[in-house]
Amino acid sequence: MRTDLLAARAPLCTLVLIGGCVLGMRPSAAATFRVCLLANNPPYSVEASQDGFDVATGRAVARALKREFVAEWVQNEANPQEIEESNFPLQRLTHGKCDVIFSVPGPARDSLREAPKLSLGLPYYGAAFELIGPPGTPNRLQALRDRPVAIQAQTIASFALAILHARQQTYFAPLPALEGVANGDAVAGLLWGPVAGWQLARHPELKLQIADGYAPPAALSWNLHVATRAADSDLRAKVDESLRDLATSGQLARLARTQGFRMYAPFTTTYSLTEINKLH
Repeated sequence: MRTDLLAARAPLCTLVLIGGCVLGMRPSAAATFRVCLLANNPPYSVEASQDGFDVATGRAVARALKREFVAEWVQNEANPQEIEESNFPLQRLTHGKCDVIFSVPGPARDSLREAPKLSLGLPYYGAAFELIGPPGTPNRLQALRDRPVAIQAQTIASFALAILHARQQTYFAPLPALEGVANGDAVAGLLWGPVAGWQLARHPELKLQIADGYAPPAALSWNLHVATRAADSDLRAKVDESLRDLATSGQLARLARTQGFRMYAPFTTTYSLTEINKLH
């Protein structure tokens, strides 16, 4: 190439390099949408299959924001035995390893008490403990009094059943609890809906379902939010808007059904000790 052409192109190349736009370069950090995801956390995120409700939601939001979706995978135990071991990677978000975490239960004072530099967006869907059993299972919790009910250890379902005077059949993972119901060791299961629904979709041989007509009480219901750094208010507002559009269009509910669980519109009232006591 002639030297005069090289000289003529030099200023343009310099500007392109400064802007980070050279052909073949990765987009800048500002053009990405980085989502922290647990590697073994169905139905929300599974690294092996690059799938899950939060993965699909993250991709949809990234498209709306015209950013590149980037999954930041965080290793975790596949089957935590206590509800407190949910392992939300809040510190990674705090330290800028990602931009958001999806499906964080509110209120913020509970879920973010160890991460004061984070904030929750608006609730974008609701989820609850579902009453699961064979066809004909009663759809009222009060019908469980004095009867054996399968639960996962260390969950709010234990408190609810104690108030209802039901007999608790305790398991350390959702699938064994569902199998206990299918085998007749319990008349029903009271289990976290998204996880139980995902398992039921993969095990139709159990012949179980959410009890017809069951409406979860506020005591067993939560709203889910996106978490961001508190300083990222503009991003949080844009993500909230995108999630609202996905919910309005029905796409969010379709993504939930793909993973086997039913998603609720955000609840007006959710879990509290006051609501638990109303189960009497």
